Order: sequence, then C-alpha cells, then structure tokens
Amino acid sequence: MKRELRNFRVKLFTEIPAVPEFLKSSYYSSLDGLRGISILIVLFAHFGVNHFLRPYQLFIDSSIGVHIFFVLSGFLITTVLLKEKIKYGRISLRQFYFRRILRIIPVVYLFLFTLVILNFCYQLKISSLDFIASFLFLKNLPVGASVFTAHLWSLAVEEQFYITFPFLLAYNVNKYTGVTVLLVTVIPLVSVLGFYFPEILFSNCNLRILTKILMYSFWKGPVIILIGSLCSILCFKGIIKVESKNSNYFSGFVLLILAIVIHTKTFAFYSKYCSEYLSACLIGYVILLGIKGKSLLSWVLDNAFLRRIGKLSYSIYIWQELFIGGLPWQPWLQSWKGIPLEVVIILKMICVFFLASASYYLVELKFLSLKQKTNYSQ
Repeated sequence: MKRELRNFRVKLFTEIPAVPEFLKSSYYSSLDGLRGISILIVLFAHFGVNHFLRPYQLFIDSSIGVHIFFVLSGFLITTVLLKEKIKYGRISLRQFYFRRILRIIPVVYLFLFTLVILNFCYQLKISSLDFIASFLFLKNLPVGASVFTAHLWSLAVEEQFYITFPFLLAYNVNKYTGVTVLLVTVIPLVSVLGFYFPEILFSNCNLRILTKILMYSFWKGPVIILIGSLCSILCFKGIIKVESKNSNYFSGFVLLILAIVIHTKTFAFYSKYCSEYLSACLIGYVILLGIKGKSLLSWVLDNAFLRRIGKLSYSIYIWQELFIGGLPWQPWLQSWKGIPLEVVIILKMICVFFLASASYYLVELKFLSLKQKTNYSQ
C-alpha cells in the first residue's frame, strides 16, 4: 500500500512527458453531444417538463446540466493549456484571455444590452446594481435578484475561476496540481461537515462565517471545475488510463445515467454535497470514455442532433431566460388557460432555438472564427 501511494505521489508531481494519444485531436466531437444533453436538461427543467414527471416520482434537476458544463470547461481548458505548455514550453496567458473574451463576452453582452432595452420598454424593474453585477460577472454573489439575469451566476463562477487559476498553471504545473488536489479534497469535506455536523464547525462565530464563505463561494462551481481540470492532469500524467475493452462498451453510458440520477434530489440515496461531488467525478470519467470512442456512450454523444444542439448550447443557455414563465413580450403565454402545457413547452423550445441560432450564426460564429486563429479552438 505504501509503495502504491509513493508511486502515485511520484507520478502526480513528475513533469508531463507528452500529450496522451487519445487527447491529441484539437476537437472532440462527442463533447458537443455531451453539451447537447446538458443544455436539454437545463431547458426541460426550466420550461416545465417536471410537471409530467411528478406522477412517476421523477425530477429533472437543472443544476446537473450546469455541473456537466463546469466539468467540461475545467477539463477542456486545462487540456488546451497543457498541450500549449508541451508544444511551446510555456503558456501564453494573453492568448488564453483573448480566446476567453471572444468566446464569452459578445453573446452575453448582446443579451444584456437587449435586456436593457426590454427593461425600458416593459418596466421589468431590473435594478442598475443587477445590471452592473451582470456586466462585471459578479452574479454568483448576493447582489441583485432579477430572474432575467439569475442564470448568469454560472458565467460569473467560470470567469472568476479563469481570472485566477490559469496564472498558477502557467507558472508551475506541479504546484497547480497540488493546489487542485488540496481544494477538491478539503473544500467538499468542509462543506459536508458544515452541513451534516454544524455543531463541529459552527461553534465559533468566525469559523462559522469562514465555513459559509467556503461553502457558498467555492462549492457552487469552482470545485466542480477543478474536478474536470484534475481529470485532464491525471490523464496527462498517466495516472488515469482509458482502455478500449469490450467490457467498457456499456460502462460510459451507464456512468452518465448514474451521474445524473445520483445528483437528483428525489434519488433515494441522495446526500447533499456528497452526491454532487460523486456526480462530478463520474462526469469527469464519462468525458474521457466519450473521447476514447468505440462505445455506446460515444455512439450516443456523436448523434448529429445532440452535437447540433451542443454547438448552440452557449447561446441557448444565455437566451433561454427570456422564455421562462409568462413574460410581457409573450402575450400568448401570459395565461396558460386553454393552452396545453405541452404546446407551451414546444413553443418556448422553438423560440429559444430560433433566437439561439440567430445569435450563433450572426454573432458567436463571427468571433469564434477569430478565436480559431489562436492555437486551439475548443
């Protein structure tokens, strides 16, 4: 046992020799399919599909969709940066932030400027503070309470994460690895203890405040992103190896279903924090199995429809908030009386897909073409 631990520690902090064979591609088509599943989970939860699932004691939790995005983001960004480190001997933070700006800013700022106009025309009562927090990517903090910008908390988490952590990765991969292992171990442990055994951590006022800050600021995203990042690092260091065996044909798909189920609050063995942590770890491994290919999982994720939805997923996520509930610009949805809920959901889906497609082709794609000129595109 001691020898295995020593070997693990040596591998964990050795220099990365080369890019793993199955990660050498600059584009992983199956991950677009996983994005497609993620955004459909979010839409189904937000648009009322749970109404039809209640009789069967089933429930779609939108947060699992967001968490899949978080793990994907951590994995892909780390993979791109490590490839750059191996190829050029350094990581260009200037290019990294240039790519992030081109990926994130145009669509979300277009949405916010549209919301400013709608706020003026329809008196939506969105405060100036709410707009400022949204423009500055601070919506994960308790500032502003508008439903129209509530979904931007996840973007705030990602952008705050990427303002800080890439600096450490660019400086020293092994130190980044050590910090990542520490955070994905300690923060969830503190969160679990604080939730299930408050008398242990909450006996001291200052400690109670610190614990709540850790639980609120770090668990709601950054730790999930770090799990994806750690999956990438462990692959590059040869600690995680994905084998193409017949026994793995069904395992990836089963693990994806399991990750979704155990994250759901109606699951019989659901445990706050524990389930979310385990689900994120499973998603990390699902990503690897999906990329490896030659399995039921990769066959499902390579479905043309899911990949198409996945490519639109960012625009869909940004614009879908305009179609939640009966809103002033949806007179045909203000009252659901006489309109079957199934029809309402379908109409909302059509509207959000149409708007997201326009946003993708007219705005997002223009900036992505610039992004593709800098090393890696995904």
